[in-house]
Amino acid sequence: MQKMLNFGFLLLTCLVNLQPSSCQADRRNAIISAMEKAVLFLGEYHDKVNIDAVLGYSVLEGFLNVVLERWQRKLELTVERQRILMMREKLLTFIKDADHDVEKQVPVSHKEFAPALKPGFWKVPQEWRKINESIPYSPTSGRCLDLKTSDFCISALLGTQDDSEVCWIPDNCTRLMVNTHCDGYLLSHQLFYFLFAKMQSCPNSLFQNAGYYENIFCDLMMRANRNIEKKNLVDYFGDLFTENIMFCGLAGFSEFFQASWLDRILNWQKQEKGCFWMFTSPSDEGHVRRRPKRSEKIIEGSCSSHNTAVAVAALGGFLLYGTS
Repeated sequence: MQKMLNFGFLLLTCLVNLQPSSCQADRRNAIISAMEKAVLFLGEYHDKVNIDAVLGYSVLEGFLNVVLERWQRKLELTVERQRILMMREKLLTFIKDADHDVEKQVPVSHKEFAPALKPGFWKVPQEWRKINESIPYSPTSGRCLDLKTSDFCISALLGTQDDSEVCWIPDNCTRLMVNTHCDGYLLSHQLFYFLFAKMQSCPNSLFQNAGYYENIFCDLMMRANRNIEKKNLVDYFGDLFTENIMFCGLAGFSEFFQASWLDRILNWQKQEKGCFWMFTSPSDEGHVRRRPKRSEKIIEGSCSSHNTAVAVAALGGFLLYGTS
């Protein structure tokens, strides 16, 4: 409650004083502070997080690289840039440690996603775009994606299936990944698939229309987030809400970087540990089980690996967008 009041007071002060540069600096420092705590959390619990967490922190590393590049000639941000440099050095070490631990704990799953868990894999947007709500599309029907199939299709793109080459697209993956009637995590993972293809620069004909599908998916995901917010359900669907911000931010859509959404994410951080918990109670195990995601790892009773993964990656997007 105190955190919410503090961030609310910060926003109110900005609005009353009408000092955009001061507000921007306050938000930038709030993001960097949250990241620093989250990185220290990874360092302490690197042997307890799952693949999702390693992937989320790897995306964060991609955002930090571009931020450092853009701030190189901004003398007024020298102190902030130094903080990020120090944080990135720690992050690289902790990602390596966590990656090694995950490989020992779940070798099969690790093999499937190994390329995406390495520093340098994730290339973040160099410029931002807006969702084009007028682009027409026809609603589809039939079976939606499931997590097992999503993992298989993504690993096929990564070339980590036995006897497969990079950018391999099995027929069933093509059908499932272009659906326009699915929602929730099934929808967000369709976008995730196209993002993996973009990182690999896959030349397949399916991905020649990547911008079209990214626009459709993020239009649907924006509608989902607005609907969650309108119905006052953000604290019940915080993980999905933040995953949508992470993925569509990674796709380059600036509408997802809303100040009120940033405050939501910051308020979900456990200040004493640095991790994130987006559920409605300190130990909402039922909610965790209901979430159709990869096997979640709850750490120290109130730290979610997946919540932390999507939060740190989304914060990386907010920081980069704030430099634009």
